[in-house]
Amino acid sequence: MAKYDEYLNNFDEFEDISSRSDNYVDDEYEDIDTGRYDYDDDYEYVEEDEGIPMSKKAKMAIDNDIQQRTEPKPRKVSVLRPESDDDIDISSKTPKKKKRLSLRKKILRAIGIFFLIIVLLLALVVLSIYSKLSHAEESQHVNQYISEEELHSDKDVINILLLGVDAREGETVSRSDTMMIVSIDKNNGKMKITSFLRDSYVEIPGYGWTKLNAACSRGGVDLVWDTLEYNFKIKIDNYMKVDFIAFEELIDALGGVNVPITDKEANYLNETWYEWTLTGNQLTYESGDSVHLNGEEALMFCRIRKLDSDFERTRRQRETISGIKKEMMHTNPIELLKLSNNVLPHVETDITSTKMIKLGIGAIFKYLHYDIESLGVPIDGTWHSENKSAGSCLVFDIDETAKTLYNYIYNDINPLQ
Repeated sequence: MAKYDEYLNNFDEFEDISSRSDNYVDDEYEDIDTGRYDYDDDYEYVEEDEGIPMSKKAKMAIDNDIQQRTEPKPRKVSVLRPESDDDIDISSKTPKKKKRLSLRKKILRAIGIFFLIIVLLLALVVLSIYSKLSHAEESQHVNQYISEEELHSDKDVINILLLGVDAREGETVSRSDTMMIVSIDKNNGKMKITSFLRDSYVEIPGYGWTKLNAACSRGGVDLVWDTLEYNFKIKIDNYMKVDFIAFEELIDALGGVNVPITDKEANYLNETWYEWTLTGNQLTYESGDSVHLNGEEALMFCRIRKLDSDFERTRRQRETISGIKKEMMHTNPIELLKLSNNVLPHVETDITSTKMIKLGIGAIFKYLHYDIESLGVPIDGTWHSENKSAGSCLVFDIDETAKTLYNYIYNDINPLQ
């Protein structure tokens, strides 16, 4: 308490004007009202040499005054170790927690970067594939024969027009051998293939009522696109046109495809192979539930017409496409990239690079695992054959078929189930 003595000596006198009396006692303060000793919780009485009591508040005031008068000196602060774990300040654990959080953030960041690298590599692969495609002029298709409001669409359903044409080298006019809408239904996790029969009696805008296959020869992809939208009210987002060479090389690159072949189909192909072969080599077919075919054999199988009907022909085409999809599911991405070098130069599309990347990545992670459903138009039991100026045509109710097609693609209602 020496510092307090020194501090008090600087003053002439301290006098308690409230309680000083003749019977003053040096070591006590007397409460002149009650005669009791009043000890407030804020006061701590300390025995000094001269018996002067000192309150905590007074100490604090003196300490502050001394600190202002003298130069501050560094002091060592001793910290008592807690006697038990319960006394440990939880704030002492904060650095460790921060370290753990920091490590977790680093791990998550590394995972995120790895994922982005994978997506980037996939995008580059898709772009590499896209660069090999034959592209139409970049312009959005506009159907001048029907308004957008009249067409059915859904942001989670992608409709792509797939045309298989049989134009040979040197020919300037393409004949549509296959007309399909491939619908990627993300709402129900399905891929739906709708095939349109060549002899369907429809109205071709600007040409009147005739067979559907005339649209391709008279106006190419655009007129087929316009005709399907105009008659069936389904919005088509993009198209892909594939020729015979692409179809054959795709199947060969996959190592072949498995399809069901009836005895009747096998016998017909074995008897007429020379009419269909592209190489001149004799081909032999067997019947069975799962017959393995190479590219040329599968192409001949898909093009059978005179054996039965156009309905059976489109069924064979849908089964072959399903077989191709199954083979692609078991092919690694590197092999698919090699495959694209031979096939894609024979494919024409209007799909942009940005959309192709989305479709490519979606195919790898989702679309190839979707279930496949198929439907033929006209639908079984809704048509009859009738001779028209264009020849024998398949006549059916266009409006009713449009409603059925809408429910099939967008509401997942298959009329055959």
